[in-house]
Order: sequence, then structure tokens, then C-alpha cells
Amino acid sequence: MTDWADAIRRMLAAQRQLRENDREHLWRYEQLPPPASRELLGLVQAQRGVTLDSQYAELLVRTGGWPAFMQDVDLFGTPDLLGEPFDEAVQLLSTLEPETVDASALDVASCVPMAASRTGIDLFVMPRADGSTQTPVIWLAGLEVERYISFEEFFQAMIEANLGEAAALRERQQDTEG
Repeated sequence: MTDWADAIRRMLAAQRQLRENDREHLWRYEQLPPPASRELLGLVQAQRGVTLDSQYAELLVRTGGWPAFMQDVDLFGTPDLLGEPFDEAVQLLSTLEPETVDASALDVASCVPMAASRTGIDLFVMPRADGSTQTPVIWLAGLEVERYISFEEFFQAMIEANLGEAAALRERQQDTEG
């Protein structure tokens, strides 16, 4: 079981490092929204006709989503899941080439968008959760970029991605100063 308080602290620390090293202001940095209530998550599931993965839902009751989760990718909170960001992500999902759908063995109709880029084609989806197994997170950007075995693994990988981006920015800054 994930210690979400610790994972959130580590993500916040990674993003703090990123912000401190982003001297060119490449990325957005936003406050976390208020946590979602379990009742609101139930409304999302009822209105969208989906069951959210339990790990994702647990994060949402602690953070309410995460704007600028990784670079320009927003991890959807309940307002996003009920609004335009979700609808736009579903539209983007519907434009995938048949070869991509086949190569990734995706059932597009059963994929639930849960994060998307504001400026690019990066889209993160999960198959509809059934509660009996871990639900993978699939990163798509025209093609399948990465597949994580669970939301927890995805979250950990995004912490590492933010730390890696912070290190790359720090190194680039040192190269220009040196």
C-alpha cells in the first residue's frame, strides 16, 4: 500500500528542485487544488460511467488533482474529470491511428483519460478499473510511449522524471556559467 503522504512530499520536493533550476521559466508551477471528497469522486464515476482506479482515487482525496504534474501535463482532478479537459482527452484518444490502437492492444472505449498535456499530444489513460487487479497507466503521444503496471508506479516514475528534469536544468545552467 502506498504511503501517499510520503509520495506527495517527495513529488513536491522534486517539483521544488525543478522550479529552483528552471531559470528560463520553461514550465508552469501551480498550487495543488483542494482535496476531493469521496462523494465528489462518486459523482464523477456516476456521471462518466467509470470506476476510478483505487490508487488514483486515493490520491485525489489527498490532492484533488495536480496541475503541471510533469512539465505541462496536468493530472486530472474532479473538475477536470467532469469538464472540458476530460472531454478533450477523450477526443484526442479517438484520433489515435488504428495501428497504435492495435500495437498497444487498447480498447479505446474502455480507456479513462487521467492526465494530459496542455500544449502537446501527451495523454495518460487507464483501462476502466474493475477492482480485482492493478490498473495500468498508459502514456500515449501518437504512439505508446510507456506503460506502467499501476498508478503507484506511474506516480513514482513522474517523481523521477521531475528530478531528472531538475538535474538536466541544473547541469545546463552550470555549463552556461562555467
